[in-house]
Amino acid sequence: MSLRASQIVPPTAGLLIIDGPTVEALVTQQDAIDLAEAALRKTSNGIAQQDIRRTLDLPGADGACLSVMYAAPADRPLFGAKVLSVSPQNFGHGLPSHQGGVLLFEKEHGRPVALINGHAITGLRTPAASAVATRMLSRPEASSLAMIGYGEQAARHIEAIALVRPIRRVHVWGRDAQKAKQFAELQTAKGYPTTPHPTARDAVEAAEIVCTVTSAKYPVLEGKWISEGTHINAVGASIAALKELDADCVLRSSIWVDYMPMAMTSASDLFEPRADGSLDPAKIIGEIGAALNGAVRGRRDHSEITLYRSLGVPAQDIELANFIYQKAKDLGLGVEVSL
Repeated sequence: MSLRASQIVPPTAGLLIIDGPTVEALVTQQDAIDLAEAALRKTSNGIAQQDIRRTLDLPGADGACLSVMYAAPADRPLFGAKVLSVSPQNFGHGLPSHQGGVLLFEKEHGRPVALINGHAITGLRTPAASAVATRMLSRPEASSLAMIGYGEQAARHIEAIALVRPIRRVHVWGRDAQKAKQFAELQTAKGYPTTPHPTARDAVEAAEIVCTVTSAKYPVLEGKWISEGTHINAVGASIAALKELDADCVLRSSIWVDYMPMAMTSASDLFEPRADGSLDPAKIIGEIGAALNGAVRGRRDHSEITLYRSLGVPAQDIELANFIYQKAKDLGLGVEVSL
């Protein structure tokens, strides 16, 4: 039985601040996968009311922006918005590229009830959605994974995908060979045997599942490297100015997206070839949530190349934030302040 917002949030409640370490303590990666699947299903069946990401370009590195995403799941007591600064250059300084918060409101009176670390939520929900897509689209026996990129999302993707497929070997490439080597050593120590490669092609040709988790302005994954039957999660290019995939990679693949309105405004690797006629619209099968709901197909056969084009869905953030808020309240965690 669902609770009304007034039953969860007392009329005199303040604003509950939930920091990153608390978020990490409250949510397992399996929790995040389950919540991501629920949000993706609701995205496609209309239960989640939401809109595309709104961004304000900022001076600095390619992709630097202020990002706002908002959603109101009909079956959850709280709605809200995630506001982040995106600074791709931060990785080189040892800082998070995505910083900000998720602000939650209760539905009955519209009061703000919580502010949750947005970097932590993004860090959990992004690989969780990739894991959901991988479970839906990759071959069940796929056991080798390639990571293009070696940042925080690369590490989190390995952990998440290993929960849905029997990953026995990880291959990694990044622009800095020493950092790729250090990343491989760290992942191997965690129990994921990982090999660094001198080229992206070498890493990809050895894998059955490929994840791109970079902020590249120009393609880092080429279609001619992809073997039949490979599944690809293209994750890093969340705005139209960034592009991780070359045209051949897109044209060789059957494509699923997380949220179609977002894909058609932010995934330049999809909407540009579609507009110029080089990409058959029928190659874009639909939303991954629709596949989960049985409204569109999943993988067709053993040799099909499948591509999940991830942009980030506002409903994922708010679904996860509802879970975190309620669990923090139940356990007496977080710091409550008055506005």
